[in-house]
Amino acid sequence: MQNYWKELLPADRYQVRVNGLIHPYDQKIINYLYQPLIGPRAVSLYTSLWHEIDEMSFFGDLCSHHQLMVRMNCPLDLLLDDRKKLEAIGLLKVYKKKDNEQTEFIYELQPPLTPKQFFTDGLLNIYLYNRIGQKDFIRLKKIFVQEQVDRKQFEDITVSFSDVFQSVHPSELRINKDEVSLINDQYEWVDRKNPTAPSVTSEFDFQALYHQLSDVIISKEAFTSEVKDAVVKLAFVYQLTPGQMSRVIQEAFLHTGVIDIQELRKQVRNFYRIESGDQLPALSYRTQPAALQEMANRTPQNEEEQAIQAFEQLSPYEVLEQVGQGGKPAAADLKIAEEILFEQKLNPGVVNVLIHYVMVTSDQKLVKSYVEKIAAHWARKQVRTVREAMALARSEHKKYQQWSQTKNKKQSQKTRKNDHQERLPKWMTDKSSSKEQTGLSDEEAAKKRKSLEDYLNNI
Repeated sequence: MQNYWKELLPADRYQVRVNGLIHPYDQKIINYLYQPLIGPRAVSLYTSLWHEIDEMSFFGDLCSHHQLMVRMNCPLDLLLDDRKKLEAIGLLKVYKKKDNEQTEFIYELQPPLTPKQFFTDGLLNIYLYNRIGQKDFIRLKKIFVQEQVDRKQFEDITVSFSDVFQSVHPSELRINKDEVSLINDQYEWVDRKNPTAPSVTSEFDFQALYHQLSDVIISKEAFTSEVKDAVVKLAFVYQLTPGQMSRVIQEAFLHTGVIDIQELRKQVRNFYRIESGDQLPALSYRTQPAALQEMANRTPQNEEEQAIQAFEQLSPYEVLEQVGQGGKPAAADLKIAEEILFEQKLNPGVVNVLIHYVMVTSDQKLVKSYVEKIAAHWARKQVRTVREAMALARSEHKKYQQWSQTKNKKQSQKTRKNDHQERLPKWMTDKSSSKEQTGLSDEEAAKKRKSLEDYLNNI
């Protein structure tokens, strides 16, 4: 993972600019619709940058990032993390210039999507629904809709321009050349610009999709830029392969005779519900935040550090893939991982450790109630880093095993009789950490390691 925070110094300067007009009402949109997705700290950064802009010139003074750190009372790494959230969700564009040894940035604030654009985006609205639930989602929509009035019951008595104003007299049209120049000079007018919707890096294989549709009467010309953009977003959100997408497109095409985007979204949702149940996909951070990566740009010195580095660089999806020996993760397992990411506010690297620990010690099963109980415990302990999660898993292992056995006494008895055959992740028994965690001598630790299973999943 690229460490953006290492590319920036407190002394580096920046200037805030604004892409068109941003209205006070936009703050309400950001607070209600964007904040559940990016968090209050990122919204606070947006607001702070907004306040730097001079109302008459529409740009701010050159400032250092150190000044921003002081004003926000926030370290540089967290500021960069929040900046990336604003960029990814479409509220900020960043431009960089390096002159000699001085680095300068332009932070161009973007207006948010209008409520209508947001709720019909096909990306943000799905994640917001999953994040806040159906009840609050409906409540928010009602905040931004306007009650319709039956204007047919009223008479339109609005006067026209000509009813009030008269044509200008020829004598008033005599202006000099300088005045003409002022009127006709080419300036970039400050106006309301089109909001920037979040973009998805396209890794979707359209050639494979066209191949799947080769026997169906759907020409490539039907895939307009708008349709292709919708396909990329839908494939990203619902994790659809070209083969799955081709079946969905055929269904949408049969209903309308064209690739209608609204119908396509409807068919994708129907397909996903059949495959995965009623819950919509959730938004999840793919990897551990850069500021909390202990092994970034370091060479691991032992197996424990190798595991730490892997858990920091992999996403929960990839960990589930590796534990499942490369197979596609089950939808139910992905749902569990996504829920603990958001409900317990655990970092992705911490979730990776939890997934791996439970899968290895529970015969490759993710039991939702058991995972949630451990996740809640780790959240209360305020576990933030991979090393902290691994240490807590070691120290609380016996307690967690008791939790997993309370629902089945027979299983509990069988487990106690076969403690010596218990399966553990290799990072829990690594030589570099066993003495530190258990107080065993090197010889005792070696004997204990020898009696355990080999590491089940090479990470």
